[in-house]
Order: sequence, then C-alpha cells, then structure tokens
Amino acid sequence: SDDDARKLELSFGSTNNVVPISTKAGFCDAPDGLAGADRTKLACLEELIPEIELAAKKQQGNKRGTKYDPWKDYPALKHLLIDRVDWDSNFPMIQAAVEKCTPGEKEKNSKAESTNRQCHNRSAVNFSARDAPNGYMYEQFSKIWNEKDMPLQIKRDQMLKSYWHGPVGNLLNTTWDRPHIKHVVMSYGVDIPTEVGYQYYKSETIGEVKKDEYDGTPSVRTVIWEEAEGKIVEEIDDDEAPKSLTDAITQKIGWRKKKSARRVINAAKPLGHSGDGTIPYLSLSWAHTWLLHATRAMRHSRIAGSENDGGQRDGTRISDKHALNNIVISHRPKGGNEWIVGAAPEKTGVPSATDDDDLDDTGTAHPHGTKYKPGMIRYQSKGRSRSTGNGYTTAVIEAIGVEHKETTRNYD
Repeated sequence: SDDDARKLELSFGSTNNVVPISTKAGFCDAPDGLAGADRTKLACLEELIPEIELAAKKQQGNKRGTKYDPWKDYPALKHLLIDRVDWDSNFPMIQAAVEKCTPGEKEKNSKAESTNRQCHNRSAVNFSARDAPNGYMYEQFSKIWNEKDMPLQIKRDQMLKSYWHGPVGNLLNTTWDRPHIKHVVMSYGVDIPTEVGYQYYKSETIGEVKKDEYDGTPSVRTVIWEEAEGKIVEEIDDDEAPKSLTDAITQKIGWRKKKSARRVINAAKPLGHSGDGTIPYLSLSWAHTWLLHATRAMRHSRIAGSENDGGQRDGTRISDKHALNNIVISHRPKGGNEWIVGAAPEKTGVPSATDDDDLDDTGTAHPHGTKYKPGMIRYQSKGRSRSTGNGYTTAVIEAIGVEHKETTRNYD
C-alpha cells in the first residue's frame, strides 16, 4: 500500500541518496542561495571561457573562409559552460499542479472525454534543483498534500540533519570537483530513455466533504523523458483514477505501457544525449568539468620556478593551448577492439531505439550479451600535483546505448 511504501522509504533514508544539485553552484558567479565554486583552490570554470573563445578567433583568422568552432568536439562542456544548462532550463524539473472544481464542473468533466477534463480554478508551482537540497520542495509539497504523519516533513528533516547540520561537510550546496586521487575514470552509459521531470497533480471539489482530513500521497500526472540524442518527450497519464487496489496495481506496472499521450518538447537547450535509464545525462556529464582540473589548478597556482626546473609561474597555464586542447579524444566503434584517436563520426553504428535485436542473443549483438562491445567515446586529460609533483589522469567514457546496471561490466 502507499502507507507501507512511505514507511519503507523513510526507513531507508532515500532522501539522502537522490538529490539533484543545480549546475549554477559549480560556478563562482552562482546566484544568491547557492554556495558557488571554491575560489581558494581552483580557477573558476567561467574564467576559462575567454581564452577558449580568443583562441577560436585567432584560428578563424588563420583559416579564412572556414568557420572554426572550438566546442564542436566537446558538446557536454559547451552545454555546461556556455549554455549554462540546468535542471529547469528546458522544462520545470518538478511541478505541483492543483485544480479546484465546482460540483458543476466535476459533473461535466465526468461526461467529457478524458483529455478535455479541465476546471477554471487551476494553479501550479514549479521547483528547481535549488529547491530540493535545502528542503523547500518537501516543505511546500507537505502544505499542498496533507498526508497523515507528515512524511514529507520527515524527509526534509532527515536531509537537513544528514547534510546541512551533519558532522561532515555539506555535499548538497555545491557541485562536486574532481576527487583528489591519482587516476579517475568516470564511465557511464548514454542514450537510454531516462526520467528527468515530473508533474504531480491534485484535484479538489469545492465544498465537498471529505471522508477524512488527509489527501493521500501525491500522484504523478506527467513524466518528462529524455531520449536518444537528447530528444525531450512529455508523457501524460490519461487514465482515470484507479477505483480499486487491483486497478492501481495494474496501472502502476510499467508507466510507459499505460494509456498515455506523448508529445515532443522543443527544448531550448538540448543536451544531445539522454542518461543511462536511471541517472539523467546532465548529472553524468558534469564529470566533463573534471577534465579541466589541471588547467584550473595551474591557473590558481602560487608555485614559482623557472622553466628549466619545470616550475610554473604564478597564474600561468599548463600549456600554450587553451583548456579544451589539453583534452585528448578517442573513440571505439561498436563491436571494435581498438581505440581510434579523434572524435567519433556522426554515424558510428550505434544501436537505435528501433533496433529489433534478438533477446536470446548473449553474444556481441545485444547489450546484455557477454561479449557485447558498445560504441564508446573517451575524453582524457592529465596534470601534475602542485604540492607533490606527482602526475594524475582523468578520463570520461561515454558508452552509447548502455543502461545503468550494465556500466559496471568490463567491455574491453
């Protein structure tokens, strides 16, 4: 039941595990209410942009008649640094919609087609990624949906106690920088349909006397999906409310198998990929900023020394190239064994959502096969510690068409 699910959810502390962080928090010019990047350790991400753009203009001048785009092979970094894509850039991440109907409107709607059900008194509240980590979203939902024992307030208190008032540093008030270890490899799947937004819906009848004072749990009316190549799809549940436990179970088995209306959303800032079926691409792709760690560190360095002994002057960059040129790109075609230097061509034999693979094939053709080798794109950078002088490397690998539970397998 919903009540049992709530108890399990609160006992497992799920609030502590899945909390989106606004990408705005990863920049030094973060707005009020967000911590912003730590200026004491690394150069700001936005400080790298002018040099990249200047290098592009110089190269454009050297190659007249051709258009040079420095971001062409680094789409994830372009979306993050230039477009400043955040969780609510293309649609509300979370929306709570409330519809209040008069008895006359309710009777009329019950006789109308399901897609035409509307009452005049409607309102909606949108929530962004900055409203989740600080507990504001849970607090507002608790006011809209009056649940017994106020479980959403409990979730809010759990999160505040664990992170904002916990014994260790708060992990929810800023994005994560590269971990301080010698070698970092971030590998994840992309282009699997992934849920990225929700609309919760509540309908009330004005003047209606309720059986009790509680509203029950919030119900989802609309799910926003990101699909292959970054396509955004809105899926609206168009079923009648379940009238029994059996109806409820039947409706909840496989959201995408229910009767629903689907439409494509024209995203203002498309990301070019979807996530791995569990984690959205925006969250996964933030690891691309870790590839800039060496450049950011040396830009902020106070290490002095001569060029002969390998030292770096105060504030100098690690090479004469701009930050993106310090990232090496390679790709491995689907089914291939060798990595090829350079970005992958536009068509690399990537499996599409319409591929009719044999589900019994456990070889190389199907993603669940024991010898399956998906197409991959790899980004690599290296640097040297300012304090110890030891070298370190960072790699980000995107596996095309690989879902979340398959990313831990060895595809080499």
